[in-house]
Amino acid sequence: MSSACSDNPWPALFPRSAKLLKPSDFKRVFTLNAASADGFFRVIARPSRASGHRLGMAVSKKVDRRAVGRNRIKRVVRESFRRWRAAQVRAAEGSFDIIVMPRAAAATSNNHQLFTSLEHHWSALDQRVAQRFSGDS
Repeated sequence: MSSACSDNPWPALFPRSAKLLKPSDFKRVFTLNAASADGFFRVIARPSRASGHRLGMAVSKKVDRRAVGRNRIKRVVRESFRRWRAAQVRAAEGSFDIIVMPRAAAATSNNHQLFTSLEHHWSALDQRVAQRFSGDS
């Protein structure tokens, strides 16, 4: 095997460790957070002691009453987060617990619009969390 194999060959996977799973994790992010919002999403984040960024989603039936629509939005959010997380592996100084909450407009938009919106949120995330939680972890 070459030395290139020592690097993670699958840096963009979305493992279980990258997901917010417990209600206590969600509650922690909801109670004290930095937020970013637009017409498609509300994204809230908090610094985390976990190794790597973690994602949680709260997609209600108010967003889209059909499961297929809610699942499409969740797939787009996961893929966007997965790509952003892979890029952050090299540059991240800390990690965040992030919750994404889609708005009703996300159900009627196309995937490109959703990706663009999420890219904006990811780029703003570092600044907002750093401003809100400077000195806190």
